[in-house]
Amino acid sequence: MTITEKVAYIQGLFDGMGLDKSKEPQAKVLSEVLDVLREIGDEIDMLDATLDEHGKEFDGVEDAINDLTEGLTELEDEVYGVDDDDDEDDDDDDFFQVECPNCGEELTIDEDVLEAGSIDCPKCGQKFALSFDEDEDEEDGDD
Repeated sequence: MTITEKVAYIQGLFDGMGLDKSKEPQAKVLSEVLDVLREIGDEIDMLDATLDEHGKEFDGVEDAINDLTEGLTELEDEVYGVDDDDDEDDDDDDFFQVECPNCGEELTIDEDVLEAGSIDCPKCGQKFALSFDEDEDEEDGDD
C-alpha cells in the first residue's frame, strides 16, 4: 500500500467518525493534519515517478563518481608517490603527543611547534617548554 493509499484510508476513517470540524477543535486539527499528509503523499508519488522516469540517468551518475574517485586516487599515487602501506607510518612521524604539566591536557603537536621549544596550552593558557629529554629520562627510570 502506498503512502497516498494509506492517507486515503485514514481520511475515510476520519470521515466515518462524523466529527464536526466547525464545532470540535480536535476534529479541525485532525482534518488539517490529513490535508498535510495528503500533500506529502502527492509529493512522494511525484518524486517516485520522476525517479522511475530518470532512474537510469541517476545510476550513471553514481558510476561516473566512482570512476572519478578511482582516477583521482591513481593520480594522487602517481604525483605523490604514496604507497598504501606507507600512509600510516608517515602520519605518525609528523606529530607528537605531549601533556600539559599544569592541567594534564593531552596535546598533539607537529615538528614546527617542537622546534619552537614552547607552547601555550589551549585549555588552561599556561605556557610550558617542550623537551623530549624528559620523556627519555622517564623511560630510563621505568626500566
